[in-house]
Amino acid sequence: MGLDITLARIVGGEVNEADYFLADESPELQPFFHHLIRTKHFAYEDEEFDAEVYFLEDLAYQRKGVVAAFYNDFANDVCLTRQHEVDRMLTYVDEKHKADFDNFFVKQFKEGQTVVIISW
Repeated sequence: MGLDITLARIVGGEVNEADYFLADESPELQPFFHHLIRTKHFAYEDEEFDAEVYFLEDLAYQRKGVVAAFYNDFANDVCLTRQHEVDRMLTYVDEKHKADFDNFFVKQFKEGQTVVIISW
């Protein structure tokens, strides 16, 4: 399992070509960030289309450092949008990574401005 945890800010314009979420695949973002939905043009060899997206700016990243129970209690490929969800994550971070996670994720999270992305 390759765990990736990212703190990102939802922004009004493209920062990096690959840093976006499709709006229709990210309904949990709509209540907080509907005003930041933008249209992105996609051009491939065999098709072109426009899609509504949320653009992201990465703020912090952690690759590992959680206890095994984390995988049972959190879902894969989700965005956390509430402060209490991010606070709860801290209880699943191992002791070696706990201080950094607290500083770079819990304390930097701003409800309505940032999200924590979990994937493995």
